[in-house]
Amino acid sequence: MRKTPAWNRFAPALLAAALAVPSLAMNPASPILPAPGQPMTPVIIDPGHGGDDEGAIVRGLREKDIALVFAKKLKARLARNADLPVVLTRDTDRYVTLDGRLVESVDMRGSIFVSLHLNQVRGRKSAGAVVYSYGPQKASKARRRRHPSVPPMPAAPRGQASDSERLARTFSRTLRGDGFRAESSKSDYYVLKNPAEPSVLIELGYLNNPDEAAKLNDPAYQDRMVDSLAKAIEEYATARTLRVDMPVATKVVSKR
Repeated sequence: MRKTPAWNRFAPALLAAALAVPSLAMNPASPILPAPGQPMTPVIIDPGHGGDDEGAIVRGLREKDIALVFAKKLKARLARNADLPVVLTRDTDRYVTLDGRLVESVDMRGSIFVSLHLNQVRGRKSAGAVVYSYGPQKASKARRRRHPSVPPMPAAPRGQASDSERLARTFSRTLRGDGFRAESSKSDYYVLKNPAEPSVLIELGYLNNPDEAAKLNDPAYQDRMVDSLAKAIEEYATARTLRVDMPVATKVVSKR
């Protein structure tokens, strides 16, 4: 087991203290698209695992490698949209602590946080993507994320959890519309407790399913799935901006 660095033990408290704004627990997050003249806030793509933390390994395919490939392709696809800059939590095969991923996202004041992983369970028939947002863990045959021990992290603020669920549903709906099997679900995974922005963890598919594993390792399939993921992010960015602005407009009308 990897020893947790000393600073990691205090990261959850630092995150909570830095973001302990009363309205955070009640209100939705700020819009993704900034006002004119303000700096863009990046979409943060988090390729799971890395370095010594290889994640799932099935018949020579390593989760950390495929997750990084998807992340790089997703960044390149989103580069077409100047309003959605993208930052990766890692762009090489290196280990990044869970706390490090969250601290970096807070420092960058990201717009959304998308963690990419691949599933592994017993058997060979499970298939499809699962998009998790924060919530009570449902009974599932899917494996729990195996990571070095980390300190407890407070639950995600209510506003962030609501936005995260909306983001997860956007991903699963868009993937299904493009012909992929996908569902949204709830979990208490560490990165889903991100207090700074709506966060999801996407299990892109099952490495234990030989047919799906072959697809996940196929560049053409990767490109199709990445395009669907990018469309979901772009749709959510637009809808979220409109949704946040709408209550303000309603109040103005009601005063006339």
